[in-house]
Amino acid sequence: MAREPGASAAARLPDMRYLHTMLRVRDLDAALHFFVHQLGLVETRRREQAAGRFTLVFLSAPGDVDGPEVELTYNWDEADPYETGTRRVRN
Repeated sequence: MAREPGASAAARLPDMRYLHTMLRVRDLDAALHFFVHQLGLVETRRREQAAGRFTLVFLSAPGDVDGPEVELTYNWDEADPYETGTRRVRN
């Protein structure tokens, strides 16, 4: 699709779509209670990974099959609080 020569850089970019955001949680049940019962999101799928010792739960707005999702990541063995705004590297 040809664009006008004077089109802005943003107009020349391909269409982009927001897919999901990931949040690490220490208490999966409490997080699900908040997102499902307080915010009204629905669980769309869940993936348990015993080898990696984590669970991923994906949530979205009711009826929004192709819309953005919230991914809750629950690391089974995490005992300490996560530091806000930092990435923890495991050795």
